[in-house]
Amino acid sequence: MVFAIIAAILVVAAGVYFFGPIRAGLAQDARMTASFVADPNNKTSVKVVGWNQQEVSRIASDFTDLYQLPVGTLRIESSGGNKFQILFPLDIPPKLLLFLVNYIQYPNGLSLDGRSIGVSAHVELTPAFGVPDPALVGRSAIIYVPSDDTDHDLVYVQIEHGSTYRVSFQNLIWESETAARMPASIGHL
Repeated sequence: MVFAIIAAILVVAAGVYFFGPIRAGLAQDARMTASFVADPNNKTSVKVVGWNQQEVSRIASDFTDLYQLPVGTLRIESSGGNKFQILFPLDIPPKLLLFLVNYIQYPNGLSLDGRSIGVSAHVELTPAFGVPDPALVGRSAIIYVPSDDTDHDLVYVQIEHGSTYRVSFQNLIWESETAARMPASIGHL
């Protein structure tokens, strides 16, 4: 009898431990999705260096297909050499923008060997980003994959003249980060 009670407590504790973060992530995702209102006059852009025109086009096409985005969601402009800017004439949900920054850094089917890839999104924060403090809404920010990243499933958000946050794709919750870990390759953007 005592064993059954202990086993039941352990099962409940394990459920809270494992499913609590999943529930928090689902709630954050729902808040972000519900808060998104497309703005065709958005100030969002993604700057990319290190891939060539064909590769950037392939990455954008693969991402558009993967998330079933409407045609015309992304527009690629060359900034000369291997520098590009991606604009969003139809706007893009912030969650997908976070994913896009990471996907450009780590695209399927392209090798990173011998390359220095730089990706940074420049945004004006809205509630749909899931910001931890309403005072951040309206502030400019840069979204990027941190240097020396080994997780491959997160981005950092650095607020203009302010703090830095880590956003894991496991739960989409912003966590304060003391080290900005800004990649040197972003300096070329």
